[in-house]
Amino acid sequence: MNEHRESTLDGGMLVFGLLLGLVVGGLVALFKVPVSGRAFRQQVTESVTATGQNIRSTVESVVPTDPVAESLAAGKAAARRRAEFGLQSTNPNP
Repeated sequence: MNEHRESTLDGGMLVFGLLLGLVVGGLVALFKVPVSGRAFRQQVTESVTATGQNIRSTVESVVPTDPVAESLAAGKAAARRRAEFGLQSTNPNP
């Protein structure tokens, strides 16, 4: 019974924290934006666009787009390094 009471309390604290954050965020936004509505909308649009581009570049850097192309590029780089050091090919049929 005590466990049920603690989980209800945590849920209530979560809702309270969310509401408090929403109110504080709204107040900060109201006092922090000393520009007209049109300028604010343009600023928000630019910010959202920039954020979207940052997210896209981060995702593209983390998730390989084409594993075959990456493997080929790694193989070519290894072959160039071997050629720079004058190492022979491992291919038995030159």
